[in-house]
Amino acid sequence: MEDIIRENFKKLRRRINITQEQMADFLNLEQSSISKFESGERTISVSNLEKACSLFGIPLNEIYKESDIMRELSPSFRKTNLSMESLDDISKINKIAMNIMEMDAILEKHNG
Repeated sequence: MEDIIRENFKKLRRRINITQEQMADFLNLEQSSISKFESGERTISVSNLEKACSLFGIPLNEIYKESDIMRELSPSFRKTNLSMESLDDISKINKIAMNIMEMDAILEKHNG
C-alpha cells in the first residue's frame, strides 16, 4: 500500500505542477524528505499526507486507492512559482469545496 501512496503522491504533485521543493516548503520539510518519500526511502506523517491531499484537492482516502482516475478538484497550476501563501490558500479552498461535496452527498442519500 505504501507504494500506491507514494506513486499517487508523486503523480498528483506533478499533475498540479509543483516541485518537490515547493511541496517541501508547503509541508515544512526539507526537499530531500519529499525526494526520499517519493523514492521509497522514507515515510511521511499522516498529518503531512492529509495536508498534501488538501492541496491536491482529494480526500485523504483517495490517495490510498490504486487507480489512474482519482477524483480531484485542483487543475494543474498555471503559475510555477506559487508562494507558500498561495498554496495555503488553495489548500483551504479545496478543503471547503470537499466539505461541500461531502455534505451534498450526505443530503442526497438522506433525501434520496
